[in-house]
Amino acid sequence: MQKLDLHGIRHHNVDDRVRVFLNFAELPCEIITGNSSDMKKLVKSIVQSYGWRCHEKNSYNFGTLIIMEK
Repeated sequence: MQKLDLHGIRHHNVDDRVRVFLNFAELPCEIITGNSSDMKKLVKSIVQSYGWRCHEKNSYNFGTLIIMEK
């Protein structure tokens, strides 16, 4: 599964970085956001604009989102 790690990426650079990744990634894929609720909101908003959905990887890892088609 392809992964994008956003650790160290500034919030104002997230949109471009995530869109470039999603344009070429095979679904499902992972985006590592860390525990920042703002970062998660940004990524979820972008994923929804593609008409896709996302969820936390599991109950032990809330800092990784799994991206899937609807």
